[in-house]
Amino acid sequence: MPDGPIYERFAREYAEHAEGSPYNAMYDRPAVLELAGDVRGRTVLDAACGPGLYAVELARRGARVLAFDQSPTMVKLARDRVGDAADVRVHDLAEPLHWVPDGSVDLIVLALALHYLDDRVATLRELRRVLSPGGALVVSTHHPVSDWVAFGGSYFTCEPVEVSLSAENDWPIRVWRRPMSEICAEFRETGFLIEELREPRPVPEMAARYPEDYEKLEAAPAFVAFRLVPAA
Repeated sequence: MPDGPIYERFAREYAEHAEGSPYNAMYDRPAVLELAGDVRGRTVLDAACGPGLYAVELARRGARVLAFDQSPTMVKLARDRVGDAADVRVHDLAEPLHWVPDGSVDLIVLALALHYLDDRVATLRELRRVLSPGGALVVSTHHPVSDWVAFGGSYFTCEPVEVSLSAENDWPIRVWRRPMSEICAEFRETGFLIEELREPRPVPEMAARYPEDYEKLEAAPAFVAFRLVPAA
């Protein structure tokens, strides 16, 4: 795999793909935004924001949005998309958020990025630090069963694997496959409780536009999303 930010080499192509793709626009994004709830007047951190597809919708719904991504091209695309409606910066999710004060964020959105990290516990602890006591963290990631079906072997395997993000494109990524018990243990270790777990269902529009994808996702989940709250 190339060195540097994961998406940098194909950032523009991915951004165009993600804007209307079935797994992003009609599956993960609706689920994550629904778990985010009412964000009017709230300070929201979009962590690993990519091209700003979540950030722009959060801002449209009345949130004060901070966002960051490790890819400079993704940050440019996000800034172009959201304009002055969000503060978007280049920052690596694996590094401390030195520019975000303790307890200053009401909601954090971390969509389809946690599985890239080697030290997920450190990142979750840092997100816990910047979250207000009454706040929430909304996380989406690969569903363990989906990874088990794709990669084979034991469901309980916890290891990084290298795959292409798209069957049609050369978009290499490295992700961690993990069982559900490991995902939940990391949440508990970092001071979070699961308020809600969502195995998304595709939106009805997908049935007409992408019937094969709709049929697959109605049969088995590809992603799983959580709304986490700080433990007392």
